[in-house]
Amino acid sequence: MSLNSRILAYNIASSIGYSFVLTIIMAIVSLISKAFYPPFPFSIAPVILLVIAPVEGIIQIIILLILVFFAFPVRTSTEREQLLQIRKLAIISALGYLAFSLLPYAFIVPYIQTYVGLVIAFNIINGAFSGFITSIIH
Repeated sequence: MSLNSRILAYNIASSIGYSFVLTIIMAIVSLISKAFYPPFPFSIAPVILLVIAPVEGIIQIIILLILVFFAFPVRTSTEREQLLQIRKLAIISALGYLAFSLLPYAFIVPYIQTYVGLVIAFNIINGAFSGFITSIIH
């Protein structure tokens, strides 16, 4: 089996973008939760929130599932064939997001620059991983 380099590049680029979109949406949800209930911590990692603030963690996981299911409404067979790869990419990127979003919390430092850098790094790593896996299972 050989990988088409163009498809691999598109998958990686799309997955990186999707991962950043997921991060932005999770940050907005966390900020909204913190605004209405200040004891909630700010976090973009749903897995950590399941332990620290279970309600917010469940909310973020539900929103993550909604964003994944957003890639599924196509009904015609022609579109289904073409968008199957996008569906796989959305699922794998969301699963990767759950794991790789823990990276910024693995290193505890007082500098916000380190946190932002780790957020950028995990999105790029998640995109590369998800895009590569999607290309393999195509």
